[in-house]
Amino acid sequence: MNDMFREFASYGRFLLPLLRAKKEVTPERVQWGNKQQYYLHYKAPERHSDLTVLYLHGGGWNSKSAQFFDYIGQFFARNGFDCVLMNYRKVPNVRYPVPLEDVFEGFCELRRRSTGGRQPCYAVIGSSAGAHLGALLCFDAEMQRKYKVSPNVFRGYIGLAAPLCFDAPRTWMMQSLLKGLFHSGAREDWKQGEPVLKLRRGQKVPVLLIHSRHDGVIGLAQAKKFCAAAARCGIRARLCEVDTSADTHTAYSCGIFFEQPDKSRTLDWLMKQLRAWSVI
Repeated sequence: MNDMFREFASYGRFLLPLLRAKKEVTPERVQWGNKQQYYLHYKAPERHSDLTVLYLHGGGWNSKSAQFFDYIGQFFARNGFDCVLMNYRKVPNVRYPVPLEDVFEGFCELRRRSTGGRQPCYAVIGSSAGAHLGALLCFDAEMQRKYKVSPNVFRGYIGLAAPLCFDAPRTWMMQSLLKGLFHSGAREDWKQGEPVLKLRRGQKVPVLLIHSRHDGVIGLAQAKKFCAAAARCGIRARLCEVDTSADTHTAYSCGIFFEQPDKSRTLDWLMKQLRAWSVI
């Protein structure tokens, strides 16, 4: 419970960095549906990788927007990666699978607009609720067939504070958020959108999970169970555990992007993995 209190107490410390965040790159906004169905495309002034980062934001499936996380798009562009922030419709106006359908439709729109030579490959990165949707984008074979998305375009998946295994011990907050997403409190109804159940032999998208031992919203057990299930399927998966009490849910899942890579262990893990997946 102390981790939950630390999470609530941490919010104020991000207000000033958010207000001071530099806006060095003007993103292209691409709308394909209603006002919530859009993505922001940040082009790196000096591109250091062939990878495009596809980032999916958190907010409990019920709040925030891609535009709110502009500082994350700026971070990746500043560090040499083209970046796309994908928006999706939110609970309670919609329920699952609508947010995931928005992610797939937005990704298809992104691919349609990619011009000039070879189509780019993507590193899918998600924080919290966005990490859930990102995992499904990479591993839900049924949805990939429906939208004609080949998993071969995903060079890797990185989940920060990712809710991936719903039968792991849950906090009261996670229980409430899942009930809102699926409009049901029944574990059986959640299976359709549970990433660990989508893992199959033959899938090749490598996984990096970064999870804090002091996450008061999503327990570390979820990350451990997902990595173990991935290993049984022959999928390369690695878990990096964040161990300081200051690394609350929000702090390490999205607050890290206010920092410099050489001053943050979590960012160092993330950036090294991106470089390992890159072709310069």
